[in-house]
Amino acid sequence: MGLLDTLQSVKNEGFDAKNDKVNQSQRLEPGNYPVRLKSAQAGQSKAGRDQIAISLEVVSGENKDRQELIFVSFDDELPPFVLEKNGRILLKIAAMVGVEFTKKDLEDEYSAAEALSKGVGKQFKMELTTAPNKKNPDFPYRNYDFEPLKDETEDDFDDENLPF
Repeated sequence: MGLLDTLQSVKNEGFDAKNDKVNQSQRLEPGNYPVRLKSAQAGQSKAGRDQIAISLEVVSGENKDRQELIFVSFDDELPPFVLEKNGRILLKIAAMVGVEFTKKDLEDEYSAAEALSKGVGKQFKMELTTAPNKKNPDFPYRNYDFEPLKDETEDDFDDENLPF
């Protein structure tokens, strides 16, 4: 995309150069999205915790090509409810992309990310909801659920109605 195309796209999205801020939120709004696993990489957070960065990319609709980043960590200092939620997210995404973890895959975030990467490119549905964050209202909590994409072509054809 060249300069003219980029600026036209920004304008079409409703950006008002006189009144809007440059750093607008690029996060997806709550909703249901068909996504694909783009990447799963391990690294360290700003706080020095090992984490897995899971990148999901919207595959169709008006938000096509936009991404959602999910960070999961299993650091012992995190509260148990956070650890459990992170575990459910990781296991659910793995199930959606057909990855079955072995004991060796779950030794740390790095081996888990490597195993999850085997599902890159697989598609599924992401349901994104938000909840208020009392401590930081500008950054609501982002909650996820995932399920397989329904095959919409399954019942569309009836052999009896085919012209041949």
